[in-house]
Amino acid sequence: MSIPPPAVPPATGPATGTRPTTVLVNLLWLVPGVVGGSEESTTDALRAVAELAPDDLEVRLAVLRPFLHAHPDLADAFACEVLDLDGRSKPRRVLAEQSWLPRVTRRTGASVVHHAGGVVPVRHPGRVVLTVHDLQPLDLPRNFRPTKRAYIRAMAGRSARAAEVVVVPSRFTRDRVVALLGVPPGRVEVVPWSVRATAAPSAPTMDPPAGATAGGEFPLPPVLGSDPFLLYPAITYPHKNHLTLLDAFARVAAVEPDLHLVLTGGASAGEGEVEERLHRPDLAGRVLRTGRVPAPQLDALFRHAVGVVVPSRYEGFGLPVLEAMARGVPVLAADAGSLPEVAAPEDLVPATDAVAWADRMAELVREDPAARARRIARNRALAASFTPRRTAAGLLNAYRRAAGAGAGPAGPPPPTEP
Repeated sequence: MSIPPPAVPPATGPATGTRPTTVLVNLLWLVPGVVGGSEESTTDALRAVAELAPDDLEVRLAVLRPFLHAHPDLADAFACEVLDLDGRSKPRRVLAEQSWLPRVTRRTGASVVHHAGGVVPVRHPGRVVLTVHDLQPLDLPRNFRPTKRAYIRAMAGRSARAAEVVVVPSRFTRDRVVALLGVPPGRVEVVPWSVRATAAPSAPTMDPPAGATAGGEFPLPPVLGSDPFLLYPAITYPHKNHLTLLDAFARVAAVEPDLHLVLTGGASAGEGEVEERLHRPDLAGRVLRTGRVPAPQLDALFRHAVGVVVPSRYEGFGLPVLEAMARGVPVLAADAGSLPEVAAPEDLVPATDAVAWADRMAELVREDPAARARRIARNRALAASFTPRRTAAGLLNAYRRAAGAGAGPAGPPPPTEP
């Protein structure tokens, strides 16, 4: 099934007299609401590509049926090739990538195929752009089931060798791709993720969203009352390092009687240990474990938090840090993975040092208003450099390189637009 985009005015730019290069973006791996931060980063990048509307490239999407309902704006912005599956069966999705996707590639005349989920199918007509979000299964194999480890080991290197260009979100991930997969550095493009500027609270509407107040504001959980709280938005994967944070927060809670910690995000392999730790006497009643919350409710938690804490030991990029800074929320982040590329040096904390985390959280909570304002201004300026336009320009350059359009070798990300 193919859904054409609506009629739009042609993009401005010099006429070349040549047909645009067709790029097909393989999103069959993207099961909405299941794949975590890679869904948000990928869809935001595509929104930025749609805004640039390059006249030398025709970008089409290969998607699962639920994608149309989860991201209707992208379904409107791009021509979509729709696989009539809900995506819950991974074997059926993988089979479709080997059979249905090559047929679609040939039918649409796509000369470049962007496999945005980290794996290139065995059958892959067209020149390949591959996105590698991170190589955590190879760097932290104990966090994954044996079947997952074996699959990544078998597919990651082969996929990278099949790609004309490998796109990664950070220098950290680039270095791991070069070291672990043997990809020449010149074939790897660093294309950082982006965050959109957050607007000021809107005026009250006649029909606020379900669950919101009359002013359109989502209420905080009643257990928090008006007490201050720190926020950590993360699934309980082992590498997210919740236990270090909880040990550190117990130290702070002993001297800050009104302070709470809010843990959002779904449950994973570390959930049992997290639940056991937060119910010990030194944390009883001080930690709110919400699980996954709707985006508007998470936004309200961001905006009301005293600070966002991200003690993760491994990140391919670190989007929660960037989101906090863009919202004007102070942040503390681990000095691990790609986080030093996103957070300010002053905001980094040794990842597994609970005492250091306790000291820095206490300092953050007690920070005077003037120092807090300076921190927020500094971080907003830093976050402002991670623009959607920068992400889109980097991705489009990767497409042009793969197509042989004459773009130069991989280098620094495109400069930020003023």
